[in-house]
Amino acid sequence: MLPKNFDYYSPKDVEEALELLSKSGDSKLLAGGQSLIPMMKLRLASPGTIIDLSRVKGLSGISHSRASVKIGSMERIAELAASKEIASSLPALHDASLSIADVQVRDMGTIGGNVANADPSNDMPVVVLAYNAKMHVLSKKGPRIEDADSFFTGPYSTKVNADEILTAIEFPISAARHGSAYSRLERRVGDYALAACAAYVELDSSGKCSNARISVSGISGSALRLPEAEAELVGKLPSKAAISAASDKARQFANIEDSYYASAEIKRLATMHVVGESLEAAFKRAKK
Repeated sequence: MLPKNFDYYSPKDVEEALELLSKSGDSKLLAGGQSLIPMMKLRLASPGTIIDLSRVKGLSGISHSRASVKIGSMERIAELAASKEIASSLPALHDASLSIADVQVRDMGTIGGNVANADPSNDMPVVVLAYNAKMHVLSKKGPRIEDADSFFTGPYSTKVNADEILTAIEFPISAARHGSAYSRLERRVGDYALAACAAYVELDSSGKCSNARISVSGISGSALRLPEAEAELVGKLPSKAAISAASDKARQFANIEDSYYASAEIKRLATMHVVGESLEAAFKRAKK
């Protein structure tokens, strides 16, 4: 099947892209195209206008400060996977970047496209949730920032409006001892995950967990936090018992749905596994 006819534009800067968005009520932004193009081929999406962001200046790159790492929305997944700085400062993001599909998809896919598409099984939404990232959004009215916790509003739905562009994602860097990790479980390499988890933890001066953020995807309509599981860790020393309790809470309390890939019960077991695996790695990294 071939996509329906559409108008194609390749703007050179953000201002031109925003102007094109304002003129078309039936347009889609093209980042890496790894989700949109297959959907168009199947006619699950049939936009009248495609606005290609690949030539827009200023939407890629990684900038570091003492308090945060800011990544342009058009930064390729392959660049994140190859970055030693990302591996050091944002290990869960690095884990996820290495896990996505295959080399060809990583070469074309972008972090902003993966996040803004908000596919319930995408890898990056759980990562931005775990890090409590800030989403930089731009329209002709000016810039604004959305918290990751409120950014995802449902399947394939975010707080980015039709006349706006996600321009960057900013990850805060805590001064506290911290660690993070990402884990996914799939039927076959390259498949969507049955369940995926990103975990972020902080340790106080006594070695106890002072903050925990656990997010999961692949199990329901959108990526989500698991506060009941997080509560099992705060105030406790990292241990197999604490991780097991948090993993079990994730199995019990996550809103898990049946899907084409697996039943809800199988997904519960998969969720318990990835939560435990990501927490174990996150605490190990925090102790270094």
